[in-house]
Amino acid sequence: MIIRQFRFDDLRFSSDAEEHRAIAILTTDISTLCLMTSAKLQPDVPPASLAEALAEDALRQIRRMPEYRRQADAVQVAEDAPKEFQRAS
Repeated sequence: MIIRQFRFDDLRFSSDAEEHRAIAILTTDISTLCLMTSAKLQPDVPPASLAEALAEDALRQIRRMPEYRRQADAVQVAEDAPKEFQRAS
């Protein structure tokens, strides 16, 4: 599976847990995956750093799924895969 795009929606910061939370929408060649992601970073972290941390959490979750766990290179990210935040309409 090659991930072509990361989008993050419903971004929130939980002051109680001191973490950012977002729904990660990952687009691949054959499907779309939606995961609840989190990152323990400061409230004022730059967006690029936050996107990278949320993407890493999404990848961590996918790699633990039974269908991808046994194959080391089953989950790949395209070099040009954008990491974007959805804008509320």
